[in-house]
Amino acid sequence: MIRTEKELEFYIRADYMMNRGYFKPSFKQRLREFFFPDYIMDYLISMRKVDYYSNRGGYLLVINKIKFRRLSVKLGFSIPPGVFGYGLILPHYGTIVVGPNNKIGNYAVLHTSTCITSRPKSIGDNFYLSTGAKVITGEDLGDNIMISANSVVIKGCIDGNALLVGAPAYRKKTIPAWFEYQGNTNTINRILLVERLRKSIGL
Repeated sequence: MIRTEKELEFYIRADYMMNRGYFKPSFKQRLREFFFPDYIMDYLISMRKVDYYSNRGGYLLVINKIKFRRLSVKLGFSIPPGVFGYGLILPHYGTIVVGPNNKIGNYAVLHTSTCITSRPKSIGDNFYLSTGAKVITGEDLGDNIMISANSVVIKGCIDGNALLVGAPAYRKKTIPAWFEYQGNTNTINRILLVERLRKSIGL
């Protein structure tokens, strides 16, 4: 839940960095987005604003809810505000369904044709949900969980650091965070920048 304007700005900047590689779009990038909208970032910004204004009410909540709903239908995303931590990555348009009773950490990645049911659960940081995967358990998942394509998770994995595969999914091996497992130095650098920003603004 985003409670302050400082947190709202940080969440938006973290989402920008993880999805686009910068904290704020430049004038040239904003001009380009005027003609060619960045719908995924528009969606993430609206989601964060609905989360923030839900605690305050007023016309800004109504405006952002309307925009958020329209973008949800356009992109095929059904992700409730307040579920995900900062740095959520949505690589592509396509169906993503997340139930409202979940609490999921920072630096999550959601690919298309995925579903996390509304059975209440906590999922840790660095969660990676590959294309076609589903999480239907009501049990918790720890940090650094990566779920392979088309897998179906029916039970928890609180210890974390696991690659889950199959239907039903089982722990294939122990792994670090998804960006380390993939050797993605670009993403690692982005995370370092986000964490540096978080500390610099006192969050």
